[in-house]
Amino acid sequence: MNITIEKAVSQDLDAAAALYGAVCDYLADKPFNPGWRRDIFPSREDAEQYLAADGLYIARDGGAVVGSIALTPEGDHILRIQEAAVHPDRLRQGIGTALLDFAAKEAAARGRPALRLYVWEGNAPAVRAYERNGFVRIGKEDIGLGEFGLDWFYLYEKRITA
Repeated sequence: MNITIEKAVSQDLDAAAALYGAVCDYLADKPFNPGWRRDIFPSREDAEQYLAADGLYIARDGGAVVGSIALTPEGDHILRIQEAAVHPDRLRQGIGTALLDFAAKEAAARGRPALRLYVWEGNAPAVRAYERNGFVRIGKEDIGLGEFGLDWFYLYEKRITA
């Protein structure tokens, strides 16, 4: 396995949308589904917005798209992970860790001393993955998705050292 992660270009949008669709299909009947629904969220339009904001990155193994991550700046000190996705056929192969390591390097390169993300409290696999990768829970918030059964989200942070 030779994972490379690079900034997405417009030609990657179809692959990003297909990745999101595959992840949504995988999560559809899982109790830890954080509200991801095919063609609703995340969608190609979300990928387009992250691409336009210069924050969409694609993970490849050879030519195959196996994951993605969206990063957006928040204030002067934070780089926020908006969406991290790993193809369901490639789970537990280190791709998620590679994406999180990449995000930490990107934060350091941008002079941002912290990465942050929200994760739905019921998404135990994601909570474990973030904690395993050095993220620390710093809060619990209602981010306005209660109508979808997603009342509380944990706010996680990883401090970045130069």
